[in-house]
Amino acid sequence: MSQNRVDRIEFGKFVREQRKAKKLRQGDLVDEFLSQPVLSNIESGKGQVSEEKMKYVLKKLGLEEDLTKFYLQESEQNEDSMDEELQIKLISIENTINLVGPDKASEELRELSLPPKHPFHVWVEYLKGKLYLRKKNWKRAYNHFFNVIHMIDRHYSEMNHTNFKSACYHKLSLIEYLQNNFHQAWKYSEAASKYFVPDGERKYYKDMIRISRVIYLEKLNRIGDAQAVLDDIASDSPAKYKTETDQYHSESKESTLNMYEMQAKLLLKGRRLPQAIKFALKGIELARIDKMYDRSFELWTTLGSIYIELNKLNLAECCFTTALKLEKKIKSEYLPAYVYTQLGMLYYKQEDIPGAERKYFEALEYSRKTNDVYHEIQALIGLGKCSIQRNKRDQVLSHLKEALRLAEQHSFVDQKNETLLILAKYLREIGDPNFKDYALDFFCSYVETLEGGESKMVINENIKRNTTGEPPDD
Repeated sequence: MSQNRVDRIEFGKFVREQRKAKKLRQGDLVDEFLSQPVLSNIESGKGQVSEEKMKYVLKKLGLEEDLTKFYLQESEQNEDSMDEELQIKLISIENTINLVGPDKASEELRELSLPPKHPFHVWVEYLKGKLYLRKKNWKRAYNHFFNVIHMIDRHYSEMNHTNFKSACYHKLSLIEYLQNNFHQAWKYSEAASKYFVPDGERKYYKDMIRISRVIYLEKLNRIGDAQAVLDDIASDSPAKYKTETDQYHSESKESTLNMYEMQAKLLLKGRRLPQAIKFALKGIELARIDKMYDRSFELWTTLGSIYIELNKLNLAECCFTTALKLEKKIKSEYLPAYVYTQLGMLYYKQEDIPGAERKYFEALEYSRKTNDVYHEIQALIGLGKCSIQRNKRDQVLSHLKEALRLAEQHSFVDQKNETLLILAKYLREIGDPNFKDYALDFFCSYVETLEGGESKMVINENIKRNTTGEPPDD
């Protein structure tokens, strides 16, 4: 092979222009020797396609040009070598952020030197955003991610193929989600999907973005839309994966397990419990094989919540106990609030009110520690119901009024309506005339829900919207 190096970008542009001039599609050039993905990489200038295949493309197009026309000059080769060195260093720093920690990565970024106006400044800015996201410094992460978007739009359009722009919108959606701003999270995820380049780099982001949209839509109670996105993901699976439960496959194992988790939860909300069990068990199997502790914890908890709905309380307790065995191995601090809320529900159904109270208080502690407002409300509702059983009027009102305040503040309509209904029923039973106010508020809120086109609220007090795991990230 020649010691000279081909300018793959220029060669790709030439091939694409010649193909279009001859009114040919990529598929017209594909054969047993030249696959469509390889041709796509040639035209985009990506990958390490052999010179033999590059020459073959010229032959297929009936062109007499040879590769010497596209050889880089020595200075260009030196520049290419420098880019390769910078690329490896940046990949190394990103690896440090994910697998070592943000502090060490911050030191490495400070030591990195880039030429002025080099397009890799976009990459550096992106890594700074990831770094501050890991530190949970939302404001600084937010600023760096928006800087990336502006840099690509205004100065470095050649970096569109990296999918950094799409990745930044995805991470902005994650920041909003972690602050309980679900509608804004969904809007950013729509932008992430819009700007994703299918033939670009970081292809795994496609599924990360789609499953994140499912999570946000479920939080917004748009169950039909969430299921439609999951169906779209399943339709992309190869034919060999078209069995009922073996239909979700992604480059990211985290995304794959999120898909099974969300499908189980949506089926639970739709009362399709046998199917929900199948998807939960499939996810549990995959999580066990790949030792994905967080997803295993969450899937066992979801399976337990399904068995609560089936009134198979012994099986539910077995699932929750299995999840708690993993508590010391999980990294996501929000997960214990989920299982303790479900255990509170279980003990309440078993009429073990003291046990239910203990679990709800543990859920309350974890939810407040992690700013998980949804489970904070669920724990408060549970504590309110336990206080009703123990005839503790002041505690009933304290817990339920706080739950109502948070539900209204964060526009959690289902929880708001549930709390209003419990308050109205309780006050009526103890002869408090204020029950009429809560009953009227419930009626007005419920009517607004229906008129707003939202899904019908589930009034059965044992059917609650379960938690959703954090959207997948890299």
